[in-house]
Amino acid sequence: MWRSVQAVRAGKYVDSKEDDDDLAAKTKHFRSDDSVWIRKGFVVASVALFCLFLLTGFLSRTRLTSEPSNVFKYVEAFNSEVLESGSESEPEEPGSDSWELNDHLEASKQVGCHKDSAKLKVFLYDLPPKFHYGMIPEFTPEESQIWPRNVSNIPRYPGGLYQQHSPEYWLISDLVTSDMPERSTPCTAFRVKNWQIADVILIPFFASLSYNKYSRPAVRGRKKMDRNQELQVNLLSFLRSQPAWRASNGADHVLIIHHPNAMVYKREQFRSAMFVVADFGRYDAEVANIAKDVVAPYKHIIPNFDDDIDSVSSFNTRTTLLFFQGAIVRKEGGIIRQKLYELLRDESDVVFVNGTTTSAGIRSATSGMRQSKFCLHMEGDTPSSNRLFDAVASHCVPLIVSDDIELPFEDVINYTEFCLFVNSSDALRKGFLTNLLRNFGEKEWTRMHDRMREVQKHFEYQLPSEIGDAVQMTWEAIARKVPALTLARNKRRRYSRSELVS
Repeated sequence: MWRSVQAVRAGKYVDSKEDDDDLAAKTKHFRSDDSVWIRKGFVVASVALFCLFLLTGFLSRTRLTSEPSNVFKYVEAFNSEVLESGSESEPEEPGSDSWELNDHLEASKQVGCHKDSAKLKVFLYDLPPKFHYGMIPEFTPEESQIWPRNVSNIPRYPGGLYQQHSPEYWLISDLVTSDMPERSTPCTAFRVKNWQIADVILIPFFASLSYNKYSRPAVRGRKKMDRNQELQVNLLSFLRSQPAWRASNGADHVLIIHHPNAMVYKREQFRSAMFVVADFGRYDAEVANIAKDVVAPYKHIIPNFDDDIDSVSSFNTRTTLLFFQGAIVRKEGGIIRQKLYELLRDESDVVFVNGTTTSAGIRSATSGMRQSKFCLHMEGDTPSSNRLFDAVASHCVPLIVSDDIELPFEDVINYTEFCLFVNSSDALRKGFLTNLLRNFGEKEWTRMHDRMREVQKHFEYQLPSEIGDAVQMTWEAIARKVPALTLARNKRRRYSRSELVS
């Protein structure tokens, strides 16, 4: 049974019990009005479409011979869709111009260094210049000035062999410039002013340079500390007064001690911090280890072999099978050098000579590496040396005989693609190394050569730094340690409320 309802129609009430004739008449009236509007809309649409065709024709006649503008392309594409609306066609792949535009937009997003785009937020202590740039004579700060005021004011790190242990300089300089307005290159790490929002806290101490410049041989009966030791004592005193250090006992702090003897006087007191090292040869496992710390590459001394591009030509022109130049007699673990020298010195296609670190010695090593297919890297006083990275710069395939070596960024770089590894026991077997290398074919060597040229950029230190170079790769390696630091920090907070009550 129908119940009476009210419906509003142009301000009037319509009873649901109206007879069918009246309802049909009203319905017909409304449909008639609708059809009028539909016809009017069709006329308007037709006129608009006609105008669009006229506009397209006008643009077609007046455009120049140069490439069509984006607007014209859009109109032309729209017209083709209208004219061919009944046909089915596959969508076209975007042209090269589209990909170039996308690439340009992506690149533009990464110009400069920004807190939001950086992977790592780093707090930097404002230590006095005597701990860092003040060790470099070129740096002459004004009173109360701590850091260089701009990128161009950063002094050069001392040359010679000092360079090989210079990651401290490149990392700190990269961070100091990260928030400068003129910084135009991307970054992995960005300097923040509040230590409480930082992922890690960097201690700006040129520890390797301090050792090289200020350390003095120990003398029996001498009680006075040398300058290097004094700086370490002062640094530790400063840090123990800082809330950031006390909050974690230094666990979220980063200290760059690339030289194996850097910070040796107070190293034990910094064991909770993350170290950036060359290797772990002179550290107790509780003080430094691969789980806690980061291995950074040496800065190579031999210049890059930029002209060595063609791998096949390089293979055919390198007449020496195996090359080594360096100190043959070493203390501690370097005994293998003497033994290998005795095995290889009479081989006609092997160069195994004693070398020096003078300018003449560096020139001789440069020439020798560039003429050799393989360059021998052996354990010396420590498992690693700069020689490995000199070999990469020379595109001489490294032959690594060092059982305890830890390599930079090995969690993301597969060294077996461009290096050969031989354990010490096999290397000391008569004829093993020469037979292995002489049976190494051109195809496999050229593949390693090509790969070496690809990864070479990861071992380059430079200022300003670039994405993928040694500076950014080291920051990336530090960033990969942050989750473990966060886990430890959160665990320390478990009983913070209980400690407040007690």
